[in-house]
Amino acid sequence: MLKTSSNGTQASSSGVAIKFALRPTAETLADLSRPIDPRHLKTRKQGNTTLTYCPWNTIARHLHHRAPGWCWEVQSVQEVGGAVVVTGRLTIPTADGDLLHYSAVASEPLESASKAPAAEVAASSCLRRAAALAGLGLELWG
Repeated sequence: MLKTSSNGTQASSSGVAIKFALRPTAETLADLSRPIDPRHLKTRKQGNTTLTYCPWNTIARHLHHRAPGWCWEVQSVQEVGGAVVVTGRLTIPTADGDLLHYSAVASEPLESASKAPAAEVAASSCLRRAAALAGLGLELWG
């Protein structure tokens, strides 16, 4: 777990401090709202439809660059009607002292065609949705 202080320092559970520069709220939100470069996007077939998406690890890299000090927390994982439902919260600190919070929910059928576990698929989708609420990759949600 990483804890972020108001001076732009994050302390990990091992006690190692990581320094980064917090930015003003308006600047952070403007940067998050910039479209993701198409070379960072992937496509996949879903039935007869081709979907364009941004993998969770690319979202994480963009968050590191555009919203230093961000934190992702999975708040709950539940099984509901044959699906895994994940609720999570993205928190972004700013130089103004604001903590921007974006919560999202995503689900994945337990009997999914994905090779990854359903909870993992739902958690990565949840992160992408929370990031979109902050403006990152919002253009992909059409």
